[in-house]
Amino acid sequence: MRCRIGHFFLLSLVVAFSLYFLAEIEPSAAQDIAAHEPAGGGVPQDLPRDEITDEQRHAIQKEIFDNIAQLEAQGSLAPAFPQFVSLSWPVRKAPGLADFAVDAISNYVDHNPGFPGLVLDWNCGARTYDQSSGYNHKGIDIFTYPFTWKKMDNDQAEIVAAAAGTIVAKHDGNFDRSCGFNSNFWNAVYVRHADGSIAWYGHMKNGSLTPKPVGATVDAGEKLGIIGSSGNSTGPHLHFELFDASGKLQDPFQGPCNSMNAFSWWSAQESYRTPRINRLMTHSAGPVFPGCPNQETTNEKTHFRPGQLLTTAAYYRDQSLGQQTIFTILRPDGTAFATWSHNSPNTYSVSYWYWNWTIPPNPPNGTWKFKAVFNFVQYEQEFTVNMNATVSGQILDSSGRGLRNANVSIISSQNVTRTVTTTSLGYFSFEDIQIGRTYEMRASSRRFRFEPRQVVVNDNVAGVNFTGIE
Repeated sequence: MRCRIGHFFLLSLVVAFSLYFLAEIEPSAAQDIAAHEPAGGGVPQDLPRDEITDEQRHAIQKEIFDNIAQLEAQGSLAPAFPQFVSLSWPVRKAPGLADFAVDAISNYVDHNPGFPGLVLDWNCGARTYDQSSGYNHKGIDIFTYPFTWKKMDNDQAEIVAAAAGTIVAKHDGNFDRSCGFNSNFWNAVYVRHADGSIAWYGHMKNGSLTPKPVGATVDAGEKLGIIGSSGNSTGPHLHFELFDASGKLQDPFQGPCNSMNAFSWWSAQESYRTPRINRLMTHSAGPVFPGCPNQETTNEKTHFRPGQLLTTAAYYRDQSLGQQTIFTILRPDGTAFATWSHNSPNTYSVSYWYWNWTIPPNPPNGTWKFKAVFNFVQYEQEFTVNMNATVSGQILDSSGRGLRNANVSIISSQNVTRTVTTTSLGYFSFEDIQIGRTYEMRASSRRFRFEPRQVVVNDNVAGVNFTGIE
């Protein structure tokens, strides 16, 4: 629900929230939060575009018209009647995903019929496009961010029905890793609502479409597929297109330059720019964006050791020129390891920035927090720092089978010995082994003897296996 907040109340809210955040960092940092230039970042990708040729559009419209006529004749589709249909957002993150949000808008509907380069969106801006062929963009392009290809490959951004209705056409089985304009056909679902309006959901991932057939009903918020890049597309995104009951193109967003409809179709219309952080992350190094259609290398890392590189990054939607973010890294006891600010150098539909740090030699073990305050919203990402490691492996008999009830010892340079017994399959594990040291390991059993081993522990060590000698 949207609400209007008086200036005084809003100011009080901002002050209270700022005091809450600053209370969590060191007093000196609260007094003067210095800017810190990022080690890298900017705009990670070209904003996706698409085009539907006149031939493709006419074929889709004819198929929808024919299917509706057939469904009505069969009694499988109730007649449409005038009523108000409101739309919810047609994209959501997959369950369990750590992102705060997964999408951004690259293009709105073009309200200027001229071309080329004569564009106008619903808010009198230029966040849309046309083509020299005469194509004026007729939908809303909602793309995934950050790591658009990784999200597609791992089914992390779902397309959902914006309103309840009946599936009146489907297309699947088409190539879904398009990187430029082409003549390919897309994968899509088309849903007619109770008032007769029809929503197009295009560019879906191949094979991800709902198994429901044409004529089946869907609820608002029901999953229809996964965002992909099928058809005439330059990258993964949802092309969402809407027509009223008479077949007239609609722009779901209402604004001063919307010449198509006098009202908003959204149940809660978002702002022209929606500044937010889609994801905070910690990495072993800055992310790598290899270009379409290759999956990004995130270098994500959430567990760190003393002396290792810690890269902290923020991934934004609709960051505007001069907008400030306040960052802090908190130790397990709540004190600040680092606090800094960053002002956006430009206005972006999506952007990212990262900073490099080194974990100190003797850090406190436990859960650390990477926090950001942006546009009066606080975001948080946890990571762990541990001076200890796990050493694990397996004890095998002479034929390579796991040996149960064998004894394994790990001995420090100070002759401190710890011993464990293997599991039924011969596995063993030592927790809380101090890193940066060399240990001697020995194994024993009633039947076999084993050669001792030297193990250097700088991180978790797995695969320390012993094979018995008869």
